[in-house]
Amino acid sequence: MTEVPDYLLERSRQRRIALGLLEDDGSAGGATPEAAAAGGDSVSGPSSADVIAAAKADAKLEQVTETQLEPEWVIAARTRTKIPMWALPVMFFLPLWAFVYVKLTEPPPEPVTAITEGAATYAAQCASCHGGDGAGSEGGGVGRPLYNGEVLLTFPKLDDDMLYWLAVGSEGIGIGNPYGATDRPGGAHISGETGANMPGFGGALTEYKIYSVARYIREMLSGEQLSEQEIEIRDAEWEALGGGKDLGGGGGGGH
Repeated sequence: MTEVPDYLLERSRQRRIALGLLEDDGSAGGATPEAAAAGGDSVSGPSSADVIAAAKADAKLEQVTETQLEPEWVIAARTRTKIPMWALPVMFFLPLWAFVYVKLTEPPPEPVTAITEGAATYAAQCASCHGGDGAGSEGGGVGRPLYNGEVLLTFPKLDDDMLYWLAVGSEGIGIGNPYGATDRPGGAHISGETGANMPGFGGALTEYKIYSVARYIREMLSGEQLSEQEIEIRDAEWEALGGGKDLGGGGGGGH
């Protein structure tokens, strides 16, 4: 027969007491195998099978007792809903798709024309002296008036005379020299006579920008009346000089 250790016999006894199968006699330890064999009237000890079963039961109880519960954040991390793998590329390309969508839904830019280009050039280069509406000295500016047909009296045609004046200014013409129409009502304009010399823009502006600002001054500020054919001819001239290429807009369409 297999010899059973004392601590297992004691554990088995305590287990049987707990289950109500044995009365507690108050002893700290159980009877040893030798004592049990010497005393004929003592209660026979438990069998090896009982001791092994009790030990296994105790081991299971200890295992359950020693098991530690996982923290709540660990349980929450394991049980929360995960993002599906197929959604990751969608989330990655979503900003790019939004950018492309916005660009595709934006209205196309307005085409650049001689008049729109001339208006931008006038605002940047001429309005400070001649005023936004071309009133010039009549509106508090220092330059000559360009509105109400004034330019058309000085330069009846959009020709080399006007373009040269815009390119070289007062210094290029020569202070004291006339420019434009000599038979202008009230007499020809004299370079430098107002005390506010006209700067030349030939070094700052290209030929087609000088041409476009001349058109804007004549057609929009001075109110020059043109036929559709004349507008088409001027548009073609502006495009031939290079107009409509800087910003990628379509040329033509003076009005």
